Amino acid sequence: MTGFSLLEMMICLAIMAVLSGIGVHLLNQQIAEMQLRTIAHAFIHDAQLSRQYSRSERVDISMRPIKKNDWLEGWQIIELSDALTHPPKVLKTYSLKSQGLIEHITIPNHLLKASQQFTDMSAPQKLRHLTFKNGQVALLNNGGFVANRIIWQHMRYPGLIRHIILGPGGRWRVCDPREDNHHCSSN
Repeated sequence: MTGFSLLEMMICLAIMAVLSGIGVHLLNQQIAEMQLRTIAHAFIHDAQLSRQYSRSERVDISMRPIKKNDWLEGWQIIELSDALTHPPKVLKTYSLKSQGLIEHITIPNHLLKASQQFTDMSAPQKLRHLTFKNGQVALLNNGGFVANRIIWQHMRYPGLIRHIILGPGGRWRVCDPREDNHHCSSN
């Protein structure tokens, strides 16, 4: 007599189920955005670290994909030296496998131009790298400046995309095409 009817209880449970489903979806989307943010900031951090180390130690430092010409598995920071006296020395490796991101993050090749992903178009094999010589802004093998970008996309939420852009003067920026499509699409 003073309790709820079975129908009222079922309606309350249905409402709670719908709200829980929405909450789980929003939580998963926030986790996906955090994963993209993590990789974007790790990439920029390692590039800035490479440039600073190059400047302070007066050596050539290169940031290269772990897997040849494919940033998808991560990158390495390598101290370049005279190949005759010392082999190149790996200073740091950032693996997307060890970070648990490899099954979540991809590179949407259909959105990239051939010269992007920090591809050195002056190199014979069009190698992908960021090389800092004595702390200078990233340079190509022919001495030209790298004004470039890499694009990361979340596999579960394909609309989540981040452009990591190295602009003139060595300034980095993370661009979200949903919020700033004009600046993301321009070079």
